[in-house]
Amino acid sequence: MHRSHYPMCALLALTWTAALAAQQPTGTIRGRITDNTTQQPIAGVTITVGNRSAQTHDDGRFTISGVPAGSDLLRARMIGYAQINQPVMVGSGETVAVDLALTAQAIGLSEVVVTGYGQQRAGNITGAVTAVGDSQFNTGRVISPQMLIQSKVAGVQVVDNNDPGGGLSIRIRGATSVNASSEPLYVVDGVPLGNGAGGGLSAGRDPLNYLNPNDIESITVLRDASAAAIYGSNAANGVVLITTKSGGTRQKPQFEYNSSASASSVTRLPAMMNAAQFATALNTYAPARDTLLLGASTDWFGLIDRTAYGQEHNFAVTNSTSDMSYRLSLGYLNQDGIIRASSTKRVSLGLNYSQQLFNDRLNVHTSVRGSRAVDQFTPGDVLGNAAAMAPTQPVLDSSSTTGYWDWKTSNAAPSNPVASLTWARDHGTTWRSVGNVQAVYRAPFIEGLTANVNLGYDLARADRTTFYPNNLAAQVRQGQGLLFLANNSQTNEVLESFLGYSPSRSYGPGRLDVVGGYSYTQSHAEYPSLRETSLTTNVLGDNGIPVAGNVQNRRDIVDYKLISFFGRLNYNINDRYLAAFSVRRDGSSRFGPGNQWGTFPSAAVAWRISQESFLQGVGGLSDLKLRASWAKTGNQAFQDYLQYPTYTFSDGQTQVQFGNVYTTTIRPSAVDPNIHWEKTTAYNVGADFGFSNQRFNGTIDWYTKSTNDLIFYIPIPAGTNLGNYVTTNIGSMRNRGVEFSLNADVLRHSAAGLSWTASLTAARNTNELLAINPNKSVSKILTGGISGGVGNNVEVLEPGIPVNSFFVYQQRYDASGKPIYDVTTPTNMYVDQNGDGIINDSDRRPFHDPSPKWILGHSSYFNYKRFDVSLTLRAYLGNWVYNNVASANGAYQNLTGSGMPSNLHTSVLKTGFVVPQYYSDYFVEDASFLRMDNITLGYAGTYRGQQFRLFGTIQNAFTLTGYTGVDPTSGLNGIDNNIYPRARTISTGLDIRF
Repeated sequence: MHRSHYPMCALLALTWTAALAAQQPTGTIRGRITDNTTQQPIAGVTITVGNRSAQTHDDGRFTISGVPAGSDLLRARMIGYAQINQPVMVGSGETVAVDLALTAQAIGLSEVVVTGYGQQRAGNITGAVTAVGDSQFNTGRVISPQMLIQSKVAGVQVVDNNDPGGGLSIRIRGATSVNASSEPLYVVDGVPLGNGAGGGLSAGRDPLNYLNPNDIESITVLRDASAAAIYGSNAANGVVLITTKSGGTRQKPQFEYNSSASASSVTRLPAMMNAAQFATALNTYAPARDTLLLGASTDWFGLIDRTAYGQEHNFAVTNSTSDMSYRLSLGYLNQDGIIRASSTKRVSLGLNYSQQLFNDRLNVHTSVRGSRAVDQFTPGDVLGNAAAMAPTQPVLDSSSTTGYWDWKTSNAAPSNPVASLTWARDHGTTWRSVGNVQAVYRAPFIEGLTANVNLGYDLARADRTTFYPNNLAAQVRQGQGLLFLANNSQTNEVLESFLGYSPSRSYGPGRLDVVGGYSYTQSHAEYPSLRETSLTTNVLGDNGIPVAGNVQNRRDIVDYKLISFFGRLNYNINDRYLAAFSVRRDGSSRFGPGNQWGTFPSAAVAWRISQESFLQGVGGLSDLKLRASWAKTGNQAFQDYLQYPTYTFSDGQTQVQFGNVYTTTIRPSAVDPNIHWEKTTAYNVGADFGFSNQRFNGTIDWYTKSTNDLIFYIPIPAGTNLGNYVTTNIGSMRNRGVEFSLNADVLRHSAAGLSWTASLTAARNTNELLAINPNKSVSKILTGGISGGVGNNVEVLEPGIPVNSFFVYQQRYDASGKPIYDVTTPTNMYVDQNGDGIINDSDRRPFHDPSPKWILGHSSYFNYKRFDVSLTLRAYLGNWVYNNVASANGAYQNLTGSGMPSNLHTSVLKTGFVVPQYYSDYFVEDASFLRMDNITLGYAGTYRGQQFRLFGTIQNAFTLTGYTGVDPTSGLNGIDNNIYPRARTISTGLDIRF
């Protein structure tokens, strides 16, 4: 009862305090803060006079009212600049003007970094966040935006599939799932693209292909969960924030044009036998078949690869006035692939427009981007057939309906890859537009309060056509021919509204920055397709729909919704003691009733210990900040409707027998209605450091993240359902690691005009499957399908070992190091792990895994007068690859089997394998490597007062590795199976500004 008096007492106290303050004579201080070097305004400077304070706005201006009359000391403070203490005299009722220029002191700490739903100065960030600006991006022919930061961010692994415009994956601190997506969330200018967004409609394409890399201003990677947790269930794998370029500060239009041309060539191909080696092998192991040799000497890979040329042109115009700015850009890319029939062409258009209204209280920003990409795909059987086709056979055959030579009598025979390139067609066109309108209103009645609304969209349509005529040898042997048409579309819509409160006044000893809001995302996708086989004619090719023996029409419609509520609180005490807390609650339509909602909190603290008196001036130390964080995130990036059974008609091969009758069924899939979120709990401890006025600076982080309720598909007992597998929550896994980065101005501009800046990143990550739920009736799960045999898997999920470890036999070797081959007594060939005298699956054991243990990166930039040289090196240590090209083609049985003889991998000359040994650990190779990703030489100059730059770049200059396959970065699963070769690209170009 007495508590009811407390609010009244507090109100009276405030009233008396205000009355007393009103009786004191006061004045006002106004001014503007600029950078002493650039003369540009500085936003976010804290101005303090006595117990009154304010922060500068975007134009550098500030106002402090209610300053007691008399003399006092004005302090201007901002991380990254030397503090200024300026005496001021304020008269009663007077307004005093104070303009100051700050001198940069700690480079990097004052930079504004884009974070989730806001911005922060780099020096005040409490999580593991890395921002890469356009001046630090990788150079050369860059098609995918993700490649701009290759080797630039510790703990980030970027893996592309080498195909121009092809698929690309990023792993931040390792994978957090074994089945759901481990891709990060991409947020472009405030629009969260989500997983599988538009660009993924055209199979094998990069979802960021719509975005012109030349339009990107910065890429920020939120590496730890505390920094990313405000994005909730989309952030389990980290967040990549992309900010595009906007209008400049000039009061007149500025034009930019850059153009480049390139030539690319193959660096390495599979080590297959030449004609002489193949003829010798056939005469030795299958002499009765030597009549099949036609005496040619054909280099099949030489016939399907090529020197690939490319060109790129980008044009942009920027302009600004006191209340408006814009940037309009147009880009064109045309890049051929090093394998014939592969290419990508892209036209992109971008617009960023900002308008200040109502005395700069309302800022409306519009970002719209659109692109049209035309992709040509290498037919899927070309690379495999180029490896397997006998080099003794000719290319052409005038008696053939295709004009190309092919085996005619066996279904088990490779096909002429040149014929496939000539006759088959596989191409797609993707239209994509991503944009948003953001409105930020600065409230006049509450200082520091802003209202934010963000309306975003992601529209995509992708057509795909695949055509194999019925006269191709493989189609003739199977009596088919194939036409596949797809016309997919997807619409993603985002509505976000949130309030921000960041007042200049203090709350207690520190300052607040609060954000709270709501987010709604909905997606609608349609996937209509037509599949025809047993074609009756090829007359119209891929331009028509012929009559066919088998016709399948399909139309899938998928709807998805995500509703979220989120909040964040940052507390800053004198830029010395920092804390950040966030929480997000997500509701996803991908789960059934009772499992749809998840809550994802985070907490982080930091202590800038370098500002303590006992460390002032110690050993040249300019910054030392200790950080610690904890967070929970979720993952729901997998297919929709898993909680509901789907029904499928059986075909001729899957009918059910009842007595003598075979019945077509409509069979339901097996489901777990209680499937729920994957949940990741992460801890991070780190430090940011700097020496010699930030001339040398860097970070070090240690982290661990554990994922529970992993989602995967497992076999189910026979008879429980007509389906064979069910997708369910199976177990848990853990990633642990350490990251280190160092940036250095090794040599600042000397009297001779020479400078050198360098960066080094190093990251170690290990993962382990912790448990498989005992009620799932499985102790291990086989994964990692390979080419060769039926249903062969060479990887395993087993508690206590790294995820997707290779699961193989331990090969025995003789004294000379040659693998022992003895199929009659397998224990002579493989180690009998359980000692039962039999070699079977019980003797397979986990053996290494595909994930690199260390990822190292180095960048250097040299500048001498008008010349510049930059280079980027990358190294993986401890990654292993299963050489499936060697295992599938490395046995003499390929010459003697029921099919036509196919070419052999040269590894068979060492192994002597007659029967394929798919499970031998001989084919699991150490794929550690050192690669020079980029070397660029540039010259910057002026012509008639206008700036220009000439440059030349070599990408993939060299690779040092002991791996014998095509590429040691063979995807994320570590299985090298006729992957698209890597190219070395030489490009030259010109940048002009006027």
